[in-house]
Amino acid sequence: MNKHPLRVFKETPGSTLQELKDLLAEDVVFSSPIFTREVKGKDLVAKVMFTSTTVREGHFTHEFKQDNDTVLIWEGKIDGHKLVSFELIVDDEQGKIKYRSVAFKPYPVVELFRDAMYEVLKDLIPEDMWHLQPQ
Repeated sequence: MNKHPLRVFKETPGSTLQELKDLLAEDVVFSSPIFTREVKGKDLVAKVMFTSTTVREGHFTHEFKQDNDTVLIWEGKIDGHKLVSFELIVDDEQGKIKYRSVAFKPYPVVELFRDAMYEVLKDLIPEDMWHLQPQ
Protein backbone atom coordinates (compact mmCIF):
# COMPACT_ATOMS: atom_id res chain seq x y z
CA MET A 1 0.00 0.00 0.00
CA ASN A 2 1.21 3.49 -0.84
CA LYS A 3 1.44 5.97 2.02
CA HIS A 4 -0.94 8.92 1.98
CA PRO A 5 0.81 12.07 0.64
CA LEU A 6 0.24 13.87 3.97
CA ARG A 7 2.03 11.07 5.79
CA VAL A 8 4.90 11.23 3.29
CA PHE A 9 5.06 15.00 3.79
CA LYS A 10 5.23 14.68 7.58
CA GLU A 11 7.83 11.90 7.41
CA THR A 12 10.11 13.84 5.06
CA PRO A 13 12.61 16.05 6.89
CA GLY A 14 12.72 19.61 5.61
CA SER A 15 9.24 19.60 4.08
CA THR A 16 8.02 23.13 3.39
CA LEU A 17 4.79 25.03 3.92
CA GLN A 18 4.39 25.32 0.16
CA GLU A 19 4.70 21.55 -0.24
CA LEU A 20 1.91 21.16 2.32
CA LYS A 21 -0.26 23.70 0.50
CA ASP A 22 0.20 21.69 -2.69
CA LEU A 23 -1.54 18.73 -0.98
CA LEU A 24 -4.66 20.73 -0.07
CA ALA A 25 -7.79 21.58 -2.02
CA GLU A 26 -8.57 25.32 -2.17
CA ASP A 27 -11.70 24.84 -0.01
CA VAL A 28 -10.19 22.36 2.46
CA VAL A 29 -11.86 22.04 5.86
CA PHE A 30 -9.97 21.04 9.00
CA SER A 31 -11.66 19.94 12.22
CA SER A 32 -9.69 19.76 15.46
CA PRO A 33 -10.65 19.56 19.13
CA ILE A 34 -8.34 22.49 19.92
CA PHE A 35 -10.67 24.90 18.08
CA THR A 36 -14.32 25.77 18.68
CA ARG A 37 -15.13 25.43 14.98
CA GLU A 38 -13.61 24.19 11.74
CA VAL A 39 -10.70 25.94 10.06
CA LYS A 40 -11.39 26.59 6.37
CA GLY A 41 -9.32 27.51 3.35
CA LYS A 42 -6.02 26.31 1.98
CA ASP A 43 -3.73 29.02 3.37
CA LEU A 44 -5.06 29.00 6.93
CA VAL A 45 -5.37 25.20 7.16
CA ALA A 46 -1.83 24.78 5.83
CA LYS A 47 -0.44 27.19 8.43
CA VAL A 48 -2.24 25.37 11.26
CA MET A 49 -1.16 21.93 10.06
CA PHE A 50 2.43 23.05 9.49
CA THR A 51 2.62 24.64 12.95
CA SER A 52 1.52 21.40 14.60
CA THR A 53 4.65 19.67 13.28
CA THR A 54 6.83 22.26 15.03
CA VAL A 55 5.39 21.95 18.55
CA ARG A 56 5.37 18.16 18.93
CA GLU A 57 7.39 15.14 17.81
CA GLY A 58 6.36 11.63 16.86
CA HIS A 59 5.58 9.19 14.09
CA PHE A 60 2.71 7.40 12.38
CA THR A 61 1.97 3.88 13.58
CA HIS A 62 -0.97 2.85 11.37
CA GLU A 63 -2.64 3.75 8.09
CA PHE A 64 -5.93 2.47 6.71
CA LYS A 65 -7.31 3.40 3.32
CA GLN A 66 -10.67 2.87 1.63
CA ASP A 67 -11.44 4.68 -1.62
CA ASN A 68 -10.78 8.41 -0.98
CA ASP A 69 -10.75 8.04 2.81
CA THR A 70 -7.61 7.48 4.88
CA VAL A 71 -7.27 6.99 8.62
CA LEU A 72 -3.88 7.67 10.22
CA ILE A 73 -2.82 6.96 13.79
CA TRP A 74 0.10 8.93 15.18
CA GLU A 75 1.99 8.63 18.47
CA GLY A 76 4.40 11.14 19.87
CA LYS A 77 5.22 13.54 22.65
CA ILE A 78 4.81 17.12 23.66
CA ASP A 79 6.77 18.43 26.63
CA GLY A 80 7.75 14.82 27.40
CA HIS A 81 4.13 13.59 27.61
CA LYS A 82 2.66 10.96 25.29
CA LEU A 83 0.10 12.23 22.78
CA VAL A 84 -1.88 10.04 20.37
CA SER A 85 -3.89 11.28 17.40
CA PHE A 86 -6.41 9.65 15.13
CA GLU A 87 -7.23 11.40 11.91
CA LEU A 88 -9.57 11.00 8.99
CA ILE A 89 -8.51 12.44 5.65
CA VAL A 90 -10.89 12.69 2.70
CA ASP A 91 -9.35 13.39 -0.70
CA ASP A 92 -11.14 14.89 -3.68
CA GLU A 93 -11.12 13.39 -7.18
CA GLN A 94 -7.77 15.09 -7.93
CA GLY A 95 -6.16 13.55 -4.85
CA LYS A 96 -6.11 16.83 -2.89
CA ILE A 97 -7.13 16.84 0.77
CA LYS A 98 -10.63 18.32 1.02
CA TYR A 99 -11.37 17.36 4.63
CA ARG A 100 -9.27 16.42 7.63
CA SER A 101 -10.54 15.69 11.11
CA VAL A 102 -8.26 14.87 14.01
CA ALA A 103 -8.86 13.62 17.54
CA PHE A 104 -6.29 13.45 20.35
CA LYS A 105 -5.81 11.73 23.69
CA PRO A 106 -5.24 12.00 26.63
CA TYR A 107 -7.05 15.24 27.39
CA PRO A 108 -4.47 16.78 29.78
CA VAL A 109 -1.79 16.40 27.09
CA VAL A 110 -4.16 17.77 24.46
CA GLU A 111 -4.32 20.91 26.60
CA LEU A 112 -0.51 21.17 26.44
CA PHE A 113 -0.69 20.83 22.65
CA ARG A 114 -3.46 23.42 22.40
CA ASP A 115 -1.50 25.87 24.55
CA ALA A 116 1.60 25.43 22.39
CA MET A 117 -0.45 25.97 19.22
CA TYR A 118 -2.10 29.04 20.74
CA GLU A 119 1.26 30.67 21.44
CA VAL A 120 2.23 30.39 17.77
CA LEU A 121 -1.16 31.00 16.11
CA LYS A 122 -2.98 33.42 18.45
CA ASP A 123 -2.48 36.33 16.04
CA LEU A 124 -3.68 34.31 13.04
CA ILE A 125 -6.64 32.36 14.43
CA PRO A 126 -9.51 34.51 15.79
CA GLU A 127 -9.95 34.50 19.56
CA ASP A 128 -13.46 33.02 19.33
CA MET A 129 -11.99 29.89 17.76
CA TRP A 130 -9.88 29.28 20.88
CA HIS A 131 -12.54 29.85 23.54
CA LEU A 132 -16.22 29.10 23.83
CA GLN A 133 -18.39 32.20 23.72
CA PRO A 134 -21.19 32.80 26.24
CA GLN A 135 -24.53 31.51 25.01
